[in-house]
Amino acid sequence: MKKFFSIIICGFFAVSAYSQSLRVSFNGNHDFQVIVDGKTYNSGNYVDNDIVVNNLTGKHSVTVYRTNRNGRSKKLYSSTVNLSTGQEVHLTVNNDGSIDREETSANTAYGSSTPMSQTSFNELYRTVNNKWGQPSKMSAARDIFNTSTYYFSTDQVRQIIELLNSDAHRLELLKLSYDNVSDPDNYYRLQDLLRSQASRNELDTYIRDKNYNNSNNGYKVAMNSTTFNQLYRDVSNQTTTSRRLSAATRVFNTTANYFTVSQVNELISLVTGDNNRLQLAKLALDNIVDNENITQLFNLLTSQSAKQDLDEYIRNNGFATSDYNYTIRAAMTETEFTNLYNTIRKKWLPLTKYSAAADAFNSTTYYFTTSQAKQIIALLSSESNRLDLAKLAFDNIVDQQNFRQLYDLFATQASKDALDEYLRNNYNYQK
Repeated sequence: MKKFFSIIICGFFAVSAYSQSLRVSFNGNHDFQVIVDGKTYNSGNYVDNDIVVNNLTGKHSVTVYRTNRNGRSKKLYSSTVNLSTGQEVHLTVNNDGSIDREETSANTAYGSSTPMSQTSFNELYRTVNNKWGQPSKMSAARDIFNTSTYYFSTDQVRQIIELLNSDAHRLELLKLSYDNVSDPDNYYRLQDLLRSQASRNELDTYIRDKNYNNSNNGYKVAMNSTTFNQLYRDVSNQTTTSRRLSAATRVFNTTANYFTVSQVNELISLVTGDNNRLQLAKLALDNIVDNENITQLFNLLTSQSAKQDLDEYIRNNGFATSDYNYTIRAAMTETEFTNLYNTIRKKWLPLTKYSAAADAFNSTTYYFTTSQAKQIIALLSSESNRLDLAKLAFDNIVDQQNFRQLYDLFATQASKDALDEYLRNNYNYQK
């Protein structure tokens, strides 16, 4: 049975929960800056790229920039955040520059399933972290998850469980914490805390059984890697595109099969042709457990018409979550491009020409075809300048499947390899 902490401790956290806070989390290995009411916070100065600004009240201006390796910043987000008592606004900056926004209220009214405020959680985290030795940490974590009045986001659960080293302890805490999670649909994300597949399977079985017994069959768990790898091989071993399409169609038509978007991308990538991939992407939507990542499906498609078709399908068939914000990116018109190109071309010095080109690729409103980007980069004669601009341009390219056409701009294999490594490490670009 869940137990209660002492009245004194509960009272302390009840008071702490009223702190209004802005939290900004960063995914990927880029450098970011957050400016709140004119004060700058750099992601590299915070543990796990997680910035928390506490004790905010009312309206506050928030701007997020991404800084590239050349020190240039691109604005990703600018808005006014209005915080009421006990509220936390959580911005998650994804590696592709998109931003998810989530608002929660502190669970000062015990019995609520709203996750506790960041201030309250930080106190609990320190309680566990300050214990000496793994047995003491385990005991403290077990007490916290045994407390029926505490609710956590899956991210908060992750931070506590990461303080334990053994799979056995982590598995016990994952089972114990499930009743305290405010966003159980995201619980599948915690499977990577377990090192062995046996432990992951046991957790999967535990959650499925628990939801079945509670008559809550809406919970979806992505299949484990062993099962997925077998399905992947079955599709991959088909000898023709049509057979692969048929095999993948059967996989996505099986209602008991659930996947992450990453797994769906791997399967659909085995099939060529925009029409085939579009058909499979639509079919897979019912089987996806992490709908917040469905915009990654657009990377499978090369044509703007196919992307627009998928976007309309997602919006019209109930798959668009509240934070779904995909926008079909259109390259600038030839007239707009010609004007921009001539502006850069007429710069007299190589340095000013490079600066103007970098400003164009740093813009969040300019989009280019690979051919357009190639023409601009070719205005610079320095190979190092060309390499820097090619890296900078990738975010703004609408036909990224053609991006390797830029390799023709480089005379040395070293530059081509450097660009290839940059794309693989920062964008997982494999085409």
